[in-house]
Amino acid sequence: MRYLKAEELIAVNTAVLMGTAEKSRIHNAKGLASIIALPQQAFFDIEAYPEINEKIGIVFIKIINLHPFEDGNKRTAVMAAVIMAKLNGFQIDFSNHEIAELALRVAKTDESELNYEDVYVAFDQHLHQLG
Repeated sequence: MRYLKAEELIAVNTAVLMGTAEKSRIHNAKGLASIIALPQQAFFDIEAYPEINEKIGIVFIKIINLHPFEDGNKRTAVMAAVIMAKLNGFQIDFSNHEIAELALRVAKTDESELNYEDVYVAFDQHLHQLG
């Protein structure tokens, strides 16, 4: 499994903000570190997020909710999901409207009320192996 590194997420945020007046700045360094660690987390050799849709989903959710960057967190979350899938031999086939709606739903839902499983299922339904 290939995970995204902090410097790669920073590069993604910089890329999604190109051509805008927004600047790529780290807003929450601890949140960024958490986002990098979460999909790799295991307890007693049992992965917290064993499936690729869960790994991508938790990164997507946490980029949106932890606001590691000053601007462009939802756009960064979308691109990070696409890149993480591709790095691991998958593609995501959400329409632009569908992925935007999912990102907005995550952003608008209070953390304690967000159904993570719904997000994981959405990614599972839109992930397809390449080749």
